[in-house]
Amino acid sequence: MFTEKQKEKYKRTRYTRELERFLNRIVSFVSKKEDLDKEAFKTYVDRIFEPLEGIEKVMLNSNYLKALERYVEKCANLPRSDHDMDEIKKEILHGANQLQKTKRMQNRNGVKHKGRVDE
Repeated sequence: MFTEKQKEKYKRTRYTRELERFLNRIVSFVSKKEDLDKEAFKTYVDRIFEPLEGIEKVMLNSNYLKALERYVEKCANLPRSDHDMDEIKKEILHGANQLQKTKRMQNRNGVKHKGRVDE
């Protein structure tokens, strides 16, 4: 019914959407909470990482998606690190900003008026 190419595209799309969903959830959680404790953060990260564990990993091609995958794995391991919550919050927000920067750079066009001659 579906070709192999369609199945691969479905798997890749599902995986990337789940990665972005994780990113949005963790940034929202860290941004909204004023008094974060490490135990609550750990349980939250484990809960939002569960859907990713059930999805098959797919080979990603773009720089943004590769960086997103590394960021998600890093964030999933942050609660087990010996950093305090302020450092963890800084790392999460800084990483998310860097990802947005990477995404914007990827979407930029090349020369806008190619072939135009200025007098």
